[in-house]
Amino acid sequence: MTDKGIELIKYFEGCKLEAYKCPAGKWTIGIGATYYTDGTPVKQGDKLKSVEEAEELLKNMLKTYEDSVDRLVTSKINPYQRDALISFTYNLGANNLGRSTLLKKVNVNPNDPTIKDEFVKWVNAGGKFLKGLLNRRKAEVELYFSPYNETAPISTNDGPRGPFYPSQESKKDITWLYKYDPSND
Repeated sequence: MTDKGIELIKYFEGCKLEAYKCPAGKWTIGIGATYYTDGTPVKQGDKLKSVEEAEELLKNMLKTYEDSVDRLVTSKINPYQRDALISFTYNLGANNLGRSTLLKKVNVNPNDPTIKDEFVKWVNAGGKFLKGLLNRRKAEVELYFSPYNETAPISTNDGPRGPFYPSQESKKDITWLYKYDPSND
């Protein structure tokens, strides 16, 4: 993933060192993790020791979601398109991406402008509309359709840089996210 994609996930997931129930009713910890690297589900009472531990968990978990997107997408996509699909999959799971019209359209023509409509269909959790999910989907659409400059430096998942919002050094790179409110209020 590029730094831009990692920062998008961190921005919308936030970071909590104690397990909590997300709006979909799943126990979650760190930066949106519902299970640990060894496959053990997060449960009530779980705690992480530090933000660094949460970031390490994210770094390790992203590999699973990157592999899922790489397996499911059969068309040639650029790194920002891949990042947006990984963020979507991290939030909703590979099964949802795999059965979605979003994936079908990406595989037929990754530049189809109606792909944006498919992202924004996924804005409910636990049967309820969530503004934060709508904003996340809009940010994913923006990233998906952002021009990718092949000469720009790209990270290959060497880990997140800030506690859960962008670090000082990277803020200039992701100001595009600030218009999206990550909360569900």
